[in-house]
Amino acid sequence: MNNSIYDNRIKIEIELRKAIEQNQFFLHYQPKLDLRTGELVGVEALIRWNHPRWGIVSPECFIGIAEDTDLIIPIGEWVLYAACQQIKTWQNHGFYTAVSVNLSQKQFINSNIVQTIEEVLEKTGLEPHYLEVELTESIKPDLEHTISSLQQLKNLRVSISIDDFGTGYSSLSYLKELPIDTLKIDQSFVRELHNNPNDEAIVKTIISIAHNLNLKVVAEGVETKEQLIFLQQHLCDQAQGYFFSKPMSAKELKDNLLEVQQIVNEHGISENTRNRIWYEELLNQAKKELQDTVRLQQGMIFKFKRINGQFIHTLCDGELLYQMGLVPAQVVGKRLDEFLPLEYALDKTTYYQKAWDGEELVHYEGHINGIDYLASLRPIIKGGEIIEVIGSCSDITARKQAEMSLRKSEARYRLITDNMSDILMLLDKYGKVLYASPSLGRVLGAPTKSYEGGSAFQLIHPEDRNKVMKQYRQILKRIPSSRLEARFLHSDGNCVLIEGICTPVFGSNGEMEHMIIAGRDITEQKRTEEQLAKSEKLAIVGELAAGVVHEIRNPITSIKGFIQLFQQGIHKPEYFKVIYEEFERLEDILQEFLNLAKPQPFKLERFDLKSILQDVVTLLRPEANLNNVQIYQEYDDLLPPIMCDRNQLKQVFINIIRNSMEATIKSGTIHIVGILERNYVLIKIMDNGIGISEERIKRLGEPFYSNKEKGTGLGLMLCFRIVKQHNGCLTIKSAENQGTTVEIRFPITY
Repeated sequence: MNNSIYDNRIKIEIELRKAIEQNQFFLHYQPKLDLRTGELVGVEALIRWNHPRWGIVSPECFIGIAEDTDLIIPIGEWVLYAACQQIKTWQNHGFYTAVSVNLSQKQFINSNIVQTIEEVLEKTGLEPHYLEVELTESIKPDLEHTISSLQQLKNLRVSISIDDFGTGYSSLSYLKELPIDTLKIDQSFVRELHNNPNDEAIVKTIISIAHNLNLKVVAEGVETKEQLIFLQQHLCDQAQGYFFSKPMSAKELKDNLLEVQQIVNEHGISENTRNRIWYEELLNQAKKELQDTVRLQQGMIFKFKRINGQFIHTLCDGELLYQMGLVPAQVVGKRLDEFLPLEYALDKTTYYQKAWDGEELVHYEGHINGIDYLASLRPIIKGGEIIEVIGSCSDITARKQAEMSLRKSEARYRLITDNMSDILMLLDKYGKVLYASPSLGRVLGAPTKSYEGGSAFQLIHPEDRNKVMKQYRQILKRIPSSRLEARFLHSDGNCVLIEGICTPVFGSNGEMEHMIIAGRDITEQKRTEEQLAKSEKLAIVGELAAGVVHEIRNPITSIKGFIQLFQQGIHKPEYFKVIYEEFERLEDILQEFLNLAKPQPFKLERFDLKSILQDVVTLLRPEANLNNVQIYQEYDDLLPPIMCDRNQLKQVFINIIRNSMEATIKSGTIHIVGILERNYVLIKIMDNGIGISEERIKRLGEPFYSNKEKGTGLGLMLCFRIVKQHNGCLTIKSAENQGTTVEIRFPITY
């Protein structure tokens, strides 16, 4: 072929396109041999071009042009398919080996190479681990894309090799990031072995780097026996080159396979020498792995022997050692007092001596440079004698800090409980006192310890004991109980009134295990309250007297006037009706006073507010119809029941709804809404009546203050009190001529 044809890039590009269409390419395969066994471990697929007029065209003449024109992408896909198909064909005839295929930078970056390889493997039926792709260091610029694509190939179980290693730039800075399997030493370094010390150093360094990164090493371009021996002596894994075989067709390789596989054994170092070298390498690797394991483990491992009466450390490493601010060189070959303070070293030497004397599992704790640790020592015995002691340390700094915090916390709580005036008791589920604060002894007049271990119920006055035990049993059944109030027996025979709250403590199985009682002596408080109540009653009597005078003066005056008319002989039927109404007015006022002074006893049961409200609406609907008032109801689904006195709440709702009906003028509407609001049931009663001014809202609930012409205000005051007794809250929101909203919240009890 004429050289001028090679220079004609345009003509070569045109012919390359024809070559793709006319299938003018074919593959040769160069063997890769295992330098330890001499066996074939793979072949590298190399493209060849058989031009109809030019003959065989060397890859050096057209690969560069193919790269520049992007023809390398379809050519590369053809090589992939042809190589995988050939390997599968060999396998069908019982010949199993792997194939390496070179990928160009453009082929790797500009095409969906992962999908392409996946499709080729699927079409040919070749298992992925029989395919190895070779990349050069030129793929580095788009490192993120490269790593992602390589990882996808690894997920397919395709092997990855870096070709021509050592000829690129900054290869070591990113080598550790790439998920690769093999490094191929460029033939330029292999060529000058035994002639260039620098190349020898580079080859040995590459082999060492690869093995330390758990990578295989393949040497390219092996052409002499000396190169082979050098590579074997320095533990290169595999090699290829003309010394073993030139690239051959598939048939030639199959025919010459036995001859090729004998070359390593015939010309390399002896099998015994190879095995010895590799065994030494395996031993060194095992030692290194052990050292790495010791170095990287979170704790610390050390050994020591007794030499000339002194304990000398022979090993020490681990993350904990560095956390202590030490390094192995400061410990290995040294006594304790050579790297620790003398007093500390003497203390630890006693434990060293115990282990050396044969005591199994010697434990001690220590502290070095802010690190707390736990050490365990065990003697190593051979031939009936102790030859060394091995120790391990674990970091217990966090545990020590937690223990210290716990001790401080316990001391603070002890200080609080020892000096608090309130009483704290811890009981078991049977009422046995497990712990009592010193304040219990001060309140009951005997040492606190005398109460611990006994029944808490025996401290209670016999007349109150059954009531307290009943409430205690309710809490055990998870029935909510109000605060406890009972008389406790003092050591001098008197009684002390104690108020307390019980809090159950449940275990992981959901059963109650303990009860915490928080109480206080309210004896003096009760006495003060009784005296204050007497004073308040006197003030209330005056206030009620003024109210009574104000409220009954008008009806009495009216009755008195009519009696005077009767005395004068003036009689009219309508007078008797007015007098009767005034007497009814007086009875209503007196009845409201009675309700206020003597409320009905509470009877708490679990009831549904929706049901109570529906009963009230049914009761009031005839009255609402007469007043042209429409009542609407809306309730959340699954509105939970509450603990309440049904009749008392009915009275509350009747009073409020009646107030709303009286506040409406024409076409009045009342909306009753029941919703769940966090831990409360909220009832809203909304009307479109005349509303209430802000000044008047502030005084609602006071006795004798009413928004109605003839009202006393006692009914609304009674509503406030009943809601409060249910631990609820009643609020009124209103604006003049816009209506009124009454909100009543009741706590949910489970």
